[in-house]
Amino acid sequence: MTLFDRLFKTMVTPWVALSVLGFIGLSILFVDKAVALYCHALALGHYSIVLRGITVLGFAPMYIGVLIALLFFFRYVRRSKDQENRVWFLLLCFSLSNVICLVLKITLGRARPALLFDQQIYGFYGLHKHAAYWSFPSGHTTTVMSLAFGLCVLFPRYCYAFIGLGLSVVVSRVVLTEHYLSDVVMAMDLVILEIGLLLYWMRRNAWLSSVYRTR
Repeated sequence: MTLFDRLFKTMVTPWVALSVLGFIGLSILFVDKAVALYCHALALGHYSIVLRGITVLGFAPMYIGVLIALLFFFRYVRRSKDQENRVWFLLLCFSLSNVICLVLKITLGRARPALLFDQQIYGFYGLHKHAAYWSFPSGHTTTVMSLAFGLCVLFPRYCYAFIGLGLSVVVSRVVLTEHYLSDVVMAMDLVILEIGLLLYWMRRNAWLSSVYRTR
């Protein structure tokens, strides 16, 4: 059993799942505003090139081109069905997670921290077409953690490195006050559940079996 399998098994345990949801709820009510205001006062984004560089790693569009290029490479240039299937798996992890994230963002309409700082606007406002109200869950977190956990499945030997890199982006989103703490926690929880269910379906249907071979 890989590290991701153990993590997924833990996260779907009823008491753990309820604890995570409880933490998210309590964070929304009592923690998010305080953390955001504290980080805003630090103003690390104004002089930390490292943090700004790290947070860019969660920018979704740049990965789309890379994954499509890899699909083309392994299908037509250096032909390898196994490698092509692994890229398809990453693309599925990335796409499904981001679609779910976007639907939730638009439907829930949570105001971003910037609105709290500028206009004292905080909370959920329902269906909203403006990105300023698309804070929950975090898109950057969804992107980077879907790829990190996907790579953990493909290359379990380097799982801790992938997760560590992903978490650095997650932390940067909160420290740079681009998102609230509950935004990133919810995004990570959703990604784990989505990839875990995707793997469960793949294994039951013996689809892309080479993707989840243990190394």
